[in-house]
Amino acid sequence: MMNGHDDEAWVEEFAQLWMEVLGVDSIDEHDDFFELGGHSLGALRLASLIQRELEIAVDLQQVMDNPRYGDLLVVASRAERGAKAAADSHR
Repeated sequence: MMNGHDDEAWVEEFAQLWMEVLGVDSIDEHDDFFELGGHSLGALRLASLIQRELEIAVDLQQVMDNPRYGDLLVVASRAERGAKAAADSHR
């Protein structure tokens, strides 16, 4: 189980990935991936980065179904983590 410090670290990295993919300087829980200019290829890139960089099992369908930042953050917080999550994404 992650402690509070680790929890904060992954949330910050999660936000950084969103901003990187969308090319924006800030993000809040109500921001919608597609309203900020995201598209399906960007969603695929975001899911891939979350899996690779954070080792959290979030896939393309979850990004498409949860385009609001706050919603996807909740999905990610409940997802499988660690090397198995990263390995599963490469099947």
